[in-house]
Amino acid sequence: MMTFYTIINIIEDYKIDPSQTFITVCRQATSIIGTSADLIEDDILSVRQLFYGMMLPSGNDAAFLLAEYFGQILKDKKY
Repeated sequence: MMTFYTIINIIEDYKIDPSQTFITVCRQATSIIGTSADLIEDDILSVRQLFYGMMLPSGNDAAFLLAEYFGQILKDKKY
């Protein structure tokens, strides 16, 4: 829940469209243990799709990928 809440705030602050922002699934995300959205390496998904993967099946892999992507945005201040 905290990852979802944090990313919702980031996309609002930076005016990012979750349906038009795409992330490529990295190998590390596919190897996260626990509940999973069954992400496949090199698939390209929108932030919106990853929200569903993170919240409906409680996908740790989707949460990790979103946290990694948006953490890098804040670090680099790309938006």
